[in-house]
Amino acid sequence: MEESTGAGWKQFAGIMIVIVGAMNIFDGLVAITDTGYLKGISGGSGGQLPATNNLKTWGWVVLIWGAILIFSGFLIFIGNIFGRFIGVVAAGLNALLQLAFLPHYPFWSFTMIVIDVLVIYALVVHGGGGVRDDWSANA
Repeated sequence: MEESTGAGWKQFAGIMIVIVGAMNIFDGLVAITDTGYLKGISGGSGGQLPATNNLKTWGWVVLIWGAILIFSGFLIFIGNIFGRFIGVVAAGLNALLQLAFLPHYPFWSFTMIVIDVLVIYALVVHGGGGVRDDWSANA
């Protein structure tokens, strides 16, 4: 019986962390360039953001965090152990970051949190070695 290497989970984690990072970059750009698009956050009835109520500052935080997520996704693809560590930390902190948006956009935030949890599962349980290592081993 062949032992499972978890290559599929590692591919999933890498792909999803890059997608989540791209979505964060998009959200950050929207918050920076068009504050009217995110109605109800600053000055509206939707509540406040943690640490700052300045939507542009929050947009920069989300944008930079998205870049970190994408970087960790690429490190996961090349099989870097540092990428696995950064991926787990980045996905965990992104889940906390998304909690700030939960009162404003519940479905979006909940979806992002679920994806973050699945990425953490994939990296912790199946993260040993790299995706590239698994592909070359099966060739």
